[in-house]
Amino acid sequence: MKYINKIPNEVLGKQIVDELLFDCWDNVYNIYMNADYLDLSRPHYKSRLQDLLLQEQSNLCCYCMKELVNYHTTTLEHIIPHKSKVGIFSSYLTRDELTNNVIHRDNFDRYTKVIPLVKYPHDIAYHNLIASCNSNIHCNNYRSDKKIEPLIFDANIETLVEYDIAGNASSIQYEDDLQNLGLSNPNSPLKFIRKIWFELARTFNNINEITTDVIEEIIDKLILLFDGTKEVDNFKGTTSYKDDVLKYKWFFQYYKSI
Repeated sequence: MKYINKIPNEVLGKQIVDELLFDCWDNVYNIYMNADYLDLSRPHYKSRLQDLLLQEQSNLCCYCMKELVNYHTTTLEHIIPHKSKVGIFSSYLTRDELTNNVIHRDNFDRYTKVIPLVKYPHDIAYHNLIASCNSNIHCNNYRSDKKIEPLIFDANIETLVEYDIAGNASSIQYEDDLQNLGLSNPNSPLKFIRKIWFELARTFNNINEITTDVIEEIIDKLILLFDGTKEVDNFKGTTSYKDDVLKYKWFFQYYKSI
């Protein structure tokens, strides 16, 4: 997992949200009409936000490190869920990115036109948005509104989340968060994918040497070794996850470094 730095793009990110606020201001009733996540999801705003988020994340999912190749494979993830209640909102404010830039949407003054805002409603705040893959068995969709720490804003996250040679993900500090994100499930295809990349990193010196045929050979070898386990079943038949393996090439350098 990688630390996400919001500083380089925060001006542009806020400008997109400011444009939304400007467009939602009603001069007759003197109120921001809607100005919520549904509005932010319109293509005019969403596509530009996704461009910024993917740029700052090197086109990788914020959690599982899958390469996000297009908008169809990308979802906008709220670190503080956009349906989060006021009562638990403060429990998320453990990092400056959120504390300094985000307020609960229910505390947003919709009757005073101020652009730019000092702090933005959490359902549209740029600092509360990151790009996730669209999997249903891990990351954003799997998490739903489960509580997680803003671990991607921890500058030490790359050492605090570890992946072993068997493909297991673990973290002393963020173990519950990994579970709530579906990243540490022992039966998940993610575990086997990481194991594949460990074998590839152990076998090859250059990632450019790795082809789909090479990956196929490694998978066949591992299936023989671990046949009968749930993680292997994910790589058999027509529903195989084989095509996803190359999208997790981030793990090549990770396993090279340990």
